[in-house]
Amino acid sequence: MRSAHAMSTVTTDTHRNRRPGRIHVTTVRSLRRITPRMIRLTLGGDDLSDFDSNGGDQHVALYFYEPGVELPRPFTSDAARALLPTAKPRLRRYTIRDHRPELREVDMDFVLHGADQLASGWALTVRPGDEVIWFGPSPAYPVAPTTDWTLLLGDETALPAIGAILAELPPGHRVLAAVEVADPAEEQPLPTRADATVTWLHRHDRAPGEPLREHAAALRLPGGTGRVWGGAERAVMRDLRHHFVHVRGLDRADTHLTAYWTKGETQDSEV
Repeated sequence: MRSAHAMSTVTTDTHRNRRPGRIHVTTVRSLRRITPRMIRLTLGGDDLSDFDSNGGDQHVALYFYEPGVELPRPFTSDAARALLPTAKPRLRRYTIRDHRPELREVDMDFVLHGADQLASGWALTVRPGDEVIWFGPSPAYPVAPTTDWTLLLGDETALPAIGAILAELPPGHRVLAAVEVADPAEEQPLPTRADATVTWLHRHDRAPGEPLREHAAALRLPGGTGRVWGGAERAVMRDLRHHFVHVRGLDRADTHLTAYWTKGETQDSEV
């Protein structure tokens, strides 16, 4: 049986939804291609009966052990720590795309960076019934609006979080969302009750982040007070943070821009 296993230390801040995370032992119930470059795994099990979702952009940490490592049962946080001297796993972070407590299952989306990458390579070979152990959830960006409008920006790595945030925003809240993807085939439905305008930015042969930078520079923001959430390459997020805080004059507390990956490093190395 193929396995992915998870535990992580959760960091918090005062502006994020916080419920303590813990280890969850689940199995793959189903998988399907959302787009040519993205797979959605549905994970379920009795263990999720008491999963406390933080909503929004919450993520969990998957543990990948070397083949042949035997895990003690039950597999708990204490058991994972006891294994560290002899079996140290590699961690990979993924967003909870959807949570259905009545079915005791969650969805996670995996961008396919290549079969040679740890997590995306695993996602290409995993099958229903395979075990997945993960720790979470992390604190999450609060979706209850405290401003007149919300701007969401990101590339495909942030698309699961953008989808989760859109799904939770209340009816009538003004939202502008811009998502950079490789090409039109990577677009996907993003259901929401909010008053949302979603713009798809097709990268094609351009460098990652260029369409996002150009879109942000030309964007006309709504009136009133607003907040910005974003996720993409580290340098891109740094540039957008400077743009919105120092050029557009938004309060830094209302500008949450997170590095989801770093140029020159494999995306799976981001922990």
